[in-house]
Amino acid sequence: MVDARLPSEWLGSIRIDNLSDRAFRVLAGALMWCNGQGTDGIVPLRYTKYLHPDGDDAAAFEELEQAGLWRRDDEGFTLVGWSENLRQSTAEEVQRYREASRRRQKAYRDRRRGIEVAETSEISRASSVSGDVTHNASRDVTADVGSGSLGSAATGKSAYVRRDVTHNADSPFCREHPTGTSEPCGACARARTAFTARQNTIPGLGWDCAVDGHKLVVDGTCAVCDYRPAPAA
Repeated sequence: MVDARLPSEWLGSIRIDNLSDRAFRVLAGALMWCNGQGTDGIVPLRYTKYLHPDGDDAAAFEELEQAGLWRRDDEGFTLVGWSENLRQSTAEEVQRYREASRRRQKAYRDRRRGIEVAETSEISRASSVSGDVTHNASRDVTADVGSGSLGSAATGKSAYVRRDVTHNADSPFCREHPTGTSEPCGACARARTAFTARQNTIPGLGWDCAVDGHKLVVDGTCAVCDYRPAPAA
């Protein structure tokens, strides 16, 4: 869309002020029509009817001609001094402006497209990293449950793993102390924990120390719960 201009110097101009309202309206209509059509001020006769709501106005046309604002020819009327006196853009200038605007818009879209591609790639990379972390963490946690300081150095398995608790916890004592010991023994402590867990997984063998009392072993500790005797004074 091309806009017609009303130069600021027309305000207070004797030539413009002397125009009748109808003639000024025809002039404004001619400026708008020529800018919209890109004719550089040429108005063919068949289009003069669009310059005023009431159609052709011969008196207004004559008034504009006498004021030197346009001239009549065989084809119609031509506004005088389209770019110099009337301060309007030529069709060539409008075309250059439109091409420059298209280039600016294309450059902007290309920049936006580049930013969006970069953002999409970043999101994809982040999603990939998140997926790898989740997968690996889940796999590692599942594989390593129960392993660690309580596990066997040879197998890397723990007495807390359900399989070991169910099948390998037949005694509250370790293999080195099958009948218990009064000495501190980490293996016995782990065996008691596993033995308790096994009891709690076999129906009918659960034991509640608060009701049934503690199951004391040789060192005075309870084979079921965490009860430990108070040290002697």
